[in-house]
Amino acid sequence: MKQALKDARLAGWHLRETAGHGYGRAFCRRVERGGAVCKIIIDTTPRNPEARAKDLVRAIRDCPHHFADLTVDLSYADNLLSGADRLLDAAEYFLDAEEARSIAGDAWQRAQELLDTAAGNADEVARVMATAQEFDDEARHLTEKGWIRGAESGIPDGAPHTYVAGAEQRTDEATSLVAEAIDHEDPIVGTLRERLSDTRTRIADVRLRLGHGTP
Repeated sequence: MKQALKDARLAGWHLRETAGHGYGRAFCRRVERGGAVCKIIIDTTPRNPEARAKDLVRAIRDCPHHFADLTVDLSYADNLLSGADRLLDAAEYFLDAEEARSIAGDAWQRAQELLDTAAGNADEVARVMATAQEFDDEARHLTEKGWIRGAESGIPDGAPHTYVAGAEQRTDEATSLVAEAIDHEDPIVGTLRERLSDTRTRIADVRLRLGHGTP
């Protein structure tokens, strides 16, 4: 029976303990989901433990509900990772915009120095000012893209730290959902595992740019 209970947990079944001789009830899906639920009573001292274990194994095999739930969960995990990607995009846009503004600031300062000291000719000043304007425009464009990307995931915050935290939260939730599908045969499971790895790498890289932690 212990092995049957272990297999049930691996298949995503949930055990609710009860008092007395009944060890508990095993459910194929969380009752909170609503709808039909397969359940089987688990006794601590059954007269025929092998038969009861076989009943549980058979119930797991024939259950029509759990994998349907897993399919929904995997689809939700996919959506979570897409949201995490959008938030990381937003964070990177804002970080890129910050770098562009810094370059623009240096260029404007250089142009002002050339004007103040008459150290450069008109063409040189015009070139430096054009460079400054180009990076200013790029910074505004990237900032706008960052706002839009963040809003698409429901976080119109404008702070890279918030976006990264949101991405990490979504990735953690997706990780839990994928972990429950350890024996699920849907090929999306392998794809999601790869995406989880890629997303965590991106999170580490963005955090490094923010000055927090290392990949």
